[in-house]
Amino acid sequence: MITLKQKLIIALLLTVANSCVVLFAQDKVSLAVFQDARFLVAGDNRGNDAGTINLLARFKMQGNQQAFGYMVIFPEYEYANLAGGKYVRYSANIGYTFNKLVISNLEANASGGFGYIDRFGTSHSLSASAELAYKLSNRFKISILSQYTRRTDLQTPVWRFSGFVGIELTLN
Repeated sequence: MITLKQKLIIALLLTVANSCVVLFAQDKVSLAVFQDARFLVAGDNRGNDAGTINLLARFKMQGNQQAFGYMVIFPEYEYANLAGGKYVRYSANIGYTFNKLVISNLEANASGGFGYIDRFGTSHSLSASAELAYKLSNRFKISILSQYTRRTDLQTPVWRFSGFVGIELTLN
């Protein structure tokens, strides 16, 4: 369970991140939902079968368009029904999306975040992500996401890779 102190730190991080977007003026808000591709189709060698739920949700707040792209901040929530127990991660993230690429409607995003993992107690966590998204319309994108997360919930903390597939819907 997340303590009051940890909730306050997350709230502070989100407030600071939101202030950064306000400086660059918020343009769009979207919701992105991803599923870990490996858990979806194959499982892993740690007791998680194909079809294991590992969902990641992001509430993205986009800054105004600049020369090459736009700044983005987002709170992130991840839930996984792992064989060793439920895994929950909350984080605040900031990144930049490049959308003036050679291929029209293709976007590339790099971001980093800080948060907490709630599994066998609560521990802090860092993450780094890279995302490729293709705009099917002004409101809908399909995405692939690569993410490295510092798994501090494990006996020996390690950086773990996850590959996700997902969709993004612009809300305004």
